[in-house]
Amino acid sequence: MRHRNHGFTLVELLVVIAIIGTLVALLLPAVQSARETARRNTCSNNIKQLSLAMQQMDTSLRRLPGYVNALEDITSTKDANGQYMQGRRASWLVMSFPYMEETPLWERWAQNFTDAPTEIAPGIEGLICPSNPQETLGQPWCNYIGNAGQAFSDPTRNVAASPGGLSASNTEYLANGVFFDNSKNTAFLSSASVADMREGHAPIRMSLNYINSNDGTSKTMMISESSRTWYYAYDGNAATEEYEVGFSATGDTSPIVDTKHIWGFVWSNEQTGVERINGDKYYDQVMPPVSMEDFSQIGTGTPPLAYESYGYPASNHPGGVNVAFSDGHIIFIQEAVSPRVYAQLMTSNRNKSKYYDQSVTPANQSSDRKLSQPSDADL
Repeated sequence: MRHRNHGFTLVELLVVIAIIGTLVALLLPAVQSARETARRNTCSNNIKQLSLAMQQMDTSLRRLPGYVNALEDITSTKDANGQYMQGRRASWLVMSFPYMEETPLWERWAQNFTDAPTEIAPGIEGLICPSNPQETLGQPWCNYIGNAGQAFSDPTRNVAASPGGLSASNTEYLANGVFFDNSKNTAFLSSASVADMREGHAPIRMSLNYINSNDGTSKTMMISESSRTWYYAYDGNAATEEYEVGFSATGDTSPIVDTKHIWGFVWSNEQTGVERINGDKYYDQVMPPVSMEDFSQIGTGTPPLAYESYGYPASNHPGGVNVAFSDGHIIFIQEAVSPRVYAQLMTSNRNKSKYYDQSVTPANQSSDRKLSQPSDADL
């Protein structure tokens, strides 16, 4: 009697392998999509926590911070103008530490005026988007930026050459954004290298009450993400740079100018190239900056230092960016959003904003105050 050996034939084995390969090919995109969804949700939660910190600060102080601020040592002496002689510049992120459960770190910033910023600036997990991993672990990287209003490089500002590459029309308007330059203490801004021509301007005090009384907190963007940012503190790139009185008798000699796009995102009446969400996010059009000093410039040079054109929200999430509005709700805004809608959502008071209402009005555009407010369908 013959006994037949049971087993797979070669053809059957190949068919099974082909089926398994097909299933894996079908499942991998779904797995990758699920991972990216999880990363995007984590990023959204990070922004949510920052917006809650801003709301708590506004509740406590009745105002929001500037994108850069004069953090003064109130135990130091004052000069003839009543300014404290010791202090340093600090970003809006540093000013939010007391309201985001980083009290020990805030105390180091508010009491230690002898160490350089990066010596008291550890890495913070909640300031990093998981889709944009850190280049060097432990460094104070930050992927979140605040609504800094109208770009200094906007052609409708009548741009002219000036120190630091800033526009001659460098005035900031309360209606044009949420965060402004509040670094005005010239007692420790003693070096001409950090002059930005706004030291003599009065600090702009923004509050959620102002926004709510005008365009409304649900219609005004506050915080977004960016894959182009640097640290949440000045980087101290060169050994000769000093950032505060107390560390140096000569005061702040940092060459980093307080431009909006270091810690903020901007809008412009006229887009000349990459001025849009996720526009050229890999710096293909301009040579990548090598330092925060390099990145802070918005003028011209070799290579062209037009980095404010990259001062727009950007992410590694497909198709758009996470944005927190001033009332705390989060929206994933598509990168194809209209530039007009984007700018409307950045101005806190369209009736007084400089958007499409300049003395030099962009061609074929109408005054912003005559337009209706954007709806969710526009996003």
